Amino acid sequence: MPLTPFKNDIVDQLVGLTGADRNLILEAIETPRTPEHGDFAVALPRLRLKGNPAAFAKEYAEKFQPTERVLSANAIGPFLNFSINKLVLRDLVLRQVAEEGERFGQNTTGAGKRVIVEFSSPNIAKPFHAGHLRSTIIGNFVNNVLKANGYETISMNYLGDWGKQYGLLALGFLKYGNEEEMQKDVMEVDGSGR
Repeated sequence: MPLTPFKNDIVDQLVGLTGADRNLILEAIETPRTPEHGDFAVALPRLRLKGNPAAFAKEYAEKFQPTERVLSANAIGPFLNFSINKLVLRDLVLRQVAEEGERFGQNTTGAGKRVIVEFSSPNIAKPFHAGHLRSTIIGNFVNNVLKANGYETISMNYLGDWGKQYGLLALGFLKYGNEEEMQKDVMEVDGSGR
């Protein structure tokens, strides 16, 4: 994963600065709620250090040594915020995309879980239009994203509205329809081409 080396740079230095457990630090790395605060943040209270977290954040920010991947550390209250080198991230992502091809971005977070995706409900009593196609494309996209994340997916594509419109269509065909003409060309039953 492209972000792992960036997180490892942060963890390596914080282990030395704080004496906290490596896994505890790794679990504490999060994305700041405000993008202006940086790319990663560590809430120092999560590291269970004895003392003032805001004072520790300031001290660790001053002692943090920039790396090729992590450019800076800044203290905001009890948070230690980090800014990363976006050019290095870009290069790592592009390299990973080239290596993995169509598998890029796939994972197993949904393994063992089943999801039903319902989409596209064209009304068979009315002409098919772009809105129906849009719904079908979006539904298929959602289905593919879920599959790429390890989910077992079941696609449900309900054709038609089985309400009043379908009843009127059936009644109209019984009253005015012609079975033989429909067998010849279902699209030209009334001669209108619709």
